[in-house]
Amino acid sequence: MTETEKKAKEEIKTEKEIKEEKKAQDKKVDSKKEESPKKEIKEIKKEEKEVPKQEKKEEVKKAFEEIKEQGETEDEKDITKKGKKKKVKRSKKYGMLVKSKKKEAIARAVIKTGKGRITLNKKNIEFIEPEYVREMIYEPIKLAPEIIKEIDIKIITNGGGFMGQAVAARSAIAKAIVEYTNDKKLKEKFIKYDRLLMVDDHRRVEPKKPLGKKARKKKQSSKR
Repeated sequence: MTETEKKAKEEIKTEKEIKEEKKAQDKKVDSKKEESPKKEIKEIKKEEKEVPKQEKKEEVKKAFEEIKEQGETEDEKDITKKGKKKKVKRSKKYGMLVKSKKKEAIARAVIKTGKGRITLNKKNIEFIEPEYVREMIYEPIKLAPEIIKEIDIKIITNGGGFMGQAVAARSAIAKAIVEYTNDKKLKEKFIKYDRLLMVDDHRRVEPKKPLGKKARKKKQSSKR
C-alpha cells in the first residue's frame, strides 16, 4: 500500500470517530434534559416536606380567628334561629307535644301550664262513657293529683276502636306529665303501677289464615 492510501484510510477513520463522538454527546445531552425535570420535581417535594407543620397549624388558626371576628356565618345564624323555634314549640307556656299508640289508635296530647282542664277530642274527661273507660283514663291523674291542678292537657285520638283510643290517651297523659315535670321518681312510679303507661304496646292482632274463621280457629275434625 502506498502512503497516499494509508493517509486516506486514516482520514476516513477520524471522520467516523468524530461522528460517533457527536452522537455520544447528543445522547448525554438528551438524557440530562430528561433527568432535569424529574430532579426539579424531587427538589420541590423535598422543600414541601421541609416546611414545618407548626406553621400550617398557625395559618389555620389565624383563618378561624378572622372568621370569628367577622361574626357568625349565615349557616350558624340559621341554626340558632331553628334552635329558638324548637324551644318555643316545646316550652311549658306554649305547649309540649306527646304521642302514644295502641294497635291502630294514635293519641296526641298537648300539655301546658293551666288550671287542671283535661279534654279528650274536645270533650271534658268527666263526661266520657262508659264509666270503666273513664276510670282507666283517670289512672295517671290519680297517681299525680298535685301536678294536675297546674296544667291543661288536650288529647286528640285517631284510628282504632274506642278501647284502643282510651289506652292510647291514658299513656299519652302519663307521658305528658313526666315530660312536663321531668321527674324520674314519678316516671318510676308510673312504670311500677303499669309499664304500658310509659311504653307503647307493640303487640298487634295476628292475621287470619285460610281454612278458618280467625287466626287460629278451625273447624273441628271428626275422628270417626
